[in-house]
Amino acid sequence: MADTSTQISGPVEIEQTSQEYVAFKLMHLISDYEASSQTTKDRKYWLSLYRQCYKATKGYSLEDILKVE
Repeated sequence: MADTSTQISGPVEIEQTSQEYVAFKLMHLISDYEASSQTTKDRKYWLSLYRQCYKATKGYSLEDILKVE
């Protein structure tokens, strides 16, 4: 039988790398950049921005990402 024991000899860092998490982080980066405009953002803005970020993580072309659906 194979040895299945595990040992960790240093600090462990857990990274979120799912497409959903990456899209969420990208959404926050864009939002922070756009925050200087001081405009109030509604639900449509947030959902559209998240959808665009999610498409970016899936490899859509820029034209498809920015297309209004």
